[in-house]
Amino acid sequence: MEAQVLKRGDIFQKARLVSGLVLFTFALTHFLNTAVGLVNIEMMHEVQRLRWVVTRSTPGTIILGAAITTHIALALYKFATRTTLRLQPWEMVQLVLGLLIPFVLFPHIVNTRIAHSWFGVEDNYLYELVRLWPASAILQSTLLVMVWTHGCLGIHFWLRLYTPYRALQPVLLFIAIAIPLAALAGFMVSGRNVASLVEAPEMMAKVKDLTHWPDAAANAKIESYRSIARLTFAGLLAALGGLFALAHLRRIAAPKFTIRYVGGPTVKAARGSSLLEISRMNKIPHASVCGGRARCSTCRVRIDDTQVPLPPPEPHEAITLGSIQAPENVRLACQIRPQGNMTVTRLLRARSTGPDAADQQETDSGGVQKDLAVLYLNMRDFTQISQRKLPYDSVYILNTFFAATGDAITSHGGRIEQFTGDGLFAVFGQREGAVAGCRLALRAARAIDLALDHVNALLASEAGKPLQIGIGLHVGSLLVGRVGYGDMVEVTSIGPTMKIARNLDRVAKERQAQIVVSQEFVEIAGWDASGYEAFSIADPTSDEQRSVFAVPRGRDLPASILARA
Repeated sequence: MEAQVLKRGDIFQKARLVSGLVLFTFALTHFLNTAVGLVNIEMMHEVQRLRWVVTRSTPGTIILGAAITTHIALALYKFATRTTLRLQPWEMVQLVLGLLIPFVLFPHIVNTRIAHSWFGVEDNYLYELVRLWPASAILQSTLLVMVWTHGCLGIHFWLRLYTPYRALQPVLLFIAIAIPLAALAGFMVSGRNVASLVEAPEMMAKVKDLTHWPDAAANAKIESYRSIARLTFAGLLAALGGLFALAHLRRIAAPKFTIRYVGGPTVKAARGSSLLEISRMNKIPHASVCGGRARCSTCRVRIDDTQVPLPPPEPHEAITLGSIQAPENVRLACQIRPQGNMTVTRLLRARSTGPDAADQQETDSGGVQKDLAVLYLNMRDFTQISQRKLPYDSVYILNTFFAATGDAITSHGGRIEQFTGDGLFAVFGQREGAVAGCRLALRAARAIDLALDHVNALLASEAGKPLQIGIGLHVGSLLVGRVGYGDMVEVTSIGPTMKIARNLDRVAKERQAQIVVSQEFVEIAGWDASGYEAFSIADPTSDEQRSVFAVPRGRDLPASILARA
């Protein structure tokens, strides 16, 4: 998916994102500064002075003030305008953290920036550590974890539709864990050191003098300001909660119209909610990778019938729909607000969507012709095995077999298309192209053969004899698109290439080989298969002969081809 996906969303979402990035940058530098406490407090102060050059400058103060005001105001506005709190788990965690953070953050700001600006306090690390350790250590540590988690969630669910980010995700995850741990450790080490330092009354007096410690009257005012900050935000939150509850009661009493989901239920709804919110209110599975921000197209629906025509899409919705060349009757469920009876078809399965799936959905949803490698895998003699087993035992054998072979396929970039009783189809190269797809399929074939050893060890008593497999490998043009009905819509590959791959497995059984590979597959993979048995077979899709190669076992495939990218 191109970088343009990161710029999607309406003006409010973009403002919330930009302000959040500013605040996250401030938090990041603050936590790294705190981590320096693992070295010594003098270095903490040196780093802090460098940070203050930016954050305490007039432009820095304006930017930070605008960012925190904008971010909190827009978050509260979004909370107040929601019509349901049925959210995905990550959205609920982010929402709860966002509402809790100000209760701890505002008093901290009063203790530092307000105390510095209004009472002349030198709110450096020495001052803060004396005030916080150990009396408020747990509360302050909790604030650090909440801020970091809230920010990381927001950034992750913004960037996860961007392919380069997903490639770096393991490294970034390590960094995301390491930074707060280092900050907490720095806080603990420096806090203990300062606490032991000020145990002596003369040292405490010196610290108060150096930091312009507020006197009793100033302390009382600072305490009152902290209380005012908490109560003001609590009152605002209570008011918004009341508005949310009032709007909910009005929707309950309001006239209802009907939303019919093709292949699913029919529900009643009132005006004001988006179609995605209506789905969530009624516990109807509905895909939504970006959380209803119009950044992806996974929540899209086809409008089959509507009593009241929908207004044309806003620019942010139109951009996302345009990226997948959606027809006029396809809209984003998170953006449309039905005004009357409507019949819709959900175009994606809720449980099959994720960032990787969303990436491909952006390009292949409407139907494209692609050259893909196809692997057909079949378990030999399963009918004979199952005749001697109870149904439960037969299902157990199949599930154990598919669990191991499925892992081998998906770990090498394959996508399982369909199961055929005791076999399956998988395709490779949807993103990488046919050349890489063929090589990945060969790697998967070798991994399947090796995984079979483990399966046979597990099923030695259940199956009665070692399981054997056959694999057909072919490459060719396939129609890739989303096909199905109602909630069963999913990516499907269609074309004679599938039939040829299955026929190659039949030939493998006749030749008592594990794998049969077509000449086209060998050529595209760039593989010299001259060392294997070559012969011709009848093409099931035409009257012509097809050249193929038989491979005794997947583990015998040459390392040279398996190692190539």
